[in-house]
Formats: sequence, C-alpha cells, structure tokens
Amino acid sequence: MGNPVATLYIEELKATMRGRFAWLGVAVVLLALGGLATVGTQDTWLDGFGMIAYGVVPMAFIPLAAGFLAGPRANRFVESVFTAPVGRRDWLIAKVLVLLTFAVAYYVALLPMLFVYVAHVGLPFLLGRFLLWTPGILLASVAAGTLIGVLFIGRSVAAPAATGMGVLLAYLGLVPLQELMVARGNGATHTGHVALASPAVLLKNALGFTLVAGSIPTTTTLTWISLVAIVIGAFALAFWVFLRAQGVETWEATGRQRWTIRLAMVALVLLPVMLADTNYDSPAPPANKAPAGRGGFGRNGVNLALVSTGGKLPKRCCSPLLNRETSALGTDEPNRRDLLLLLPVDAAQRVDNLSIRIAGESGLTVKANGEPQLETNEYVNDSGPVTADGGHIANGWIARVPVTILPAKPWDIGGNRYPLSVSSGSGAN
Repeated sequence: MGNPVATLYIEELKATMRGRFAWLGVAVVLLALGGLATVGTQDTWLDGFGMIAYGVVPMAFIPLAAGFLAGPRANRFVESVFTAPVGRRDWLIAKVLVLLTFAVAYYVALLPMLFVYVAHVGLPFLLGRFLLWTPGILLASVAAGTLIGVLFIGRSVAAPAATGMGVLLAYLGLVPLQELMVARGNGATHTGHVALASPAVLLKNALGFTLVAGSIPTTTTLTWISLVAIVIGAFALAFWVFLRAQGVETWEATGRQRWTIRLAMVALVLLPVMLADTNYDSPAPPANKAPAGRGGFGRNGVNLALVSTGGKLPKRCCSPLLNRETSALGTDEPNRRDLLLLLPVDAAQRVDNLSIRIAGESGLTVKANGEPQLETNEYVNDSGPVTADGGHIANGWIARVPVTILPAKPWDIGGNRYPLSVSSGSGAN
C-alpha cells in the first residue's frame, strides 16, 4: 500500500474537501471579519486587522480541530479504524496532518494582503512579529484542539466543540489581561502569572513584542521551554489517550491511566504559569514608524481645524486629529484644504500684522497658498478659544489659510498621523 500515513492523509484531505461545503461559509466569514476590522479601524489598519487575522482567527482552530477529531466518533466511523487493517496511529497522524494543512492554507491566504501592505508601507516591526506569532498560534491551537477532540468519545460533536470554544475564549481573554497587568506594573503578580496559561501570551512574550504595554520580558528561555512543552505535551497526551486508553466504543483506561491523564492536563496548564519568564524590565520596541503622539487633547485642546476649500468651521471643534471628521488625505499626492486658526481675540478688537508659520514633520509637507484671511465666528456653549482669564471667546476672529498638504512616507495604510506645528503672531487693538 506504500506509505500508509501518506495514503490516509490524501484520502482524508479529499474526503474533507468533498464532504464539507461549509468551508466556503468559513471563507466568507473570514473575509467579512477582515473587512469589518479594516473598516472599523480608526487609527491604524495593522492593529485592527492584524489582531483579528493574525491572532483571533488562528485560535479558532481550537474548536475546529476538536470537532474535526470528535466527528469520526460521533458518526461511528472511528470504530472501523479499531477493527480494519489500518493502523490507529497512522489514521490519527493523517487527521492531524490534514488540520495542519488547513492551518498552512489559512496562513497562505494572508499573504496577498501582506504583499499589498508591504508594497505601500514596508515591513514594520509589529507585522514582522505577527508573521511569526501566527504559525505558533496555529500549531498550539491544533495541538489543544486535537487533545480536546480525542478526550470526547460521545455521539455528538457539541461537547468537544463547546469545550474548544471555551478554551478559545479563555486563551483569547488572557491576552488583553496580560497586557493590562504589564502596563500597570503587575505582570509578575499571581494574576500576571495566570495569564501565561495562554499560548498566545507565551509566544508574544517569547517573540519580544507587545500590543499596548510598554515593556517586555528581559529573558525568554523559560518561556520558550514552556511553550514547546505544552505543544508537544498536548500532542503526546492526545496520541497516548487515543492509542492506549480508549477502545472501540468506550474508555478502557485503568485507574492509574485516568489519574495520569488528569495530572498531565493539570501540568499542561500549570507549567507555563509557574515556569515562564515574568521579568518585564526591558522597554518594548516601537511597533511601527509612527511619530510620537502629542498632547492637546480635550474640549479646547487645540484651536485648529482643517476644512475643504471655502468650508465652514465644524460644529464640533476642534479635534487634535484635524481631518478625523472629514475625508481622508491621499498620501504621495497634493491635497488642497483650508486651515482655520481660531484666534483668542474678541471680534471687537482689531488684528494687525498677522503672521502664521506652518510646518509639517515626519514626512508631511505643508505649503501656504496665500496670505491668511480674517473672518469672524460666533461660538456657542462656551466652545470658543480660552482667554487669558480662563473664559471663552463668544464672538472671535478666525484666520483662514489656504494650504496644500502633501503626506509622504506612510507608516500604515489606515489612519496615518502626521505632526503639524502652527504658530502665529499679531497685534490686537
């Protein structure tokens, strides 16, 4: 028959692709998730889409693998494996290889969008780590799902699928918990250690990157050992249970074997919690080439607005991100706009010799297309600029400057931010 594992693998792969048209539905769901993440991202595309595509969906292989391994038990097909001249070990290896093939196919499906991103932006640090994070999550998810699927030998896949979903939610929820604990300086506490039960957290620490927190572990040796141990341990336990502790229809494990299974499962959870590194003493490297954020947030944090040529002052003014409520600016192309500077000068006073200096940074070029034009504006609900005595201008001057904005060197394909400095000087009477 040749190599039995290869033969079984090919036949299992064919049967899966023939008999499960739901894979088309899965593909549509994944596409919808990607589109939702892209559209819903307010600041950077990589953070929104990257977390879903490179983190959340790979962990969905836990319930997928659990149902895939438990299915033959539910439809009684696995009974033929115990009685036919096909080796049980070879059959189980072939099933796991099919799951790993699907994992590889998913990873390959991410490459087209990756190529688009790299062509426009390059390969930032965070995306480079995502490319290593995802295969590790896929492998750990297949291992955990295989163990869950083997442990259930009932006539329904509901229990293993639900268990796999529960483990998925637990692993997924521990990621932001660990980030929060590290950000608050509590990464080495008991709760910080509990978060290390998630393979996604372990791999993130081992690769030396964060999503929100500002520090990473100084050492990673024990983290890598923990990660390898739980992946190999999950696969080894799944194979041992299937081959040694289960029969055709029921469990055939002795009392000692049952205790061995229980203790092994506890060890898979506690090993990373007790062993992995938690010395969060090194600063996290920057995720991308985004310029540092500046202050000025608040109701009256800035006195600037960016509008279309001839446009009016926005009713809700003014956001530190000048074009958040307007159309996006195209990178590497000129964009003509009007820059409105809200002067802290009452309209009853006269403004003479007004000069405005505008400068862009980090790849942003701004050129004034003429002299500033003065106009008055009535503010409502204390929304005007703050005066020296802490009050608000009710009717004040606005300087309108026609500008051409040229953003270049994009660091993301989503909401790029560029620093803009505006200073003014005048005489008021």
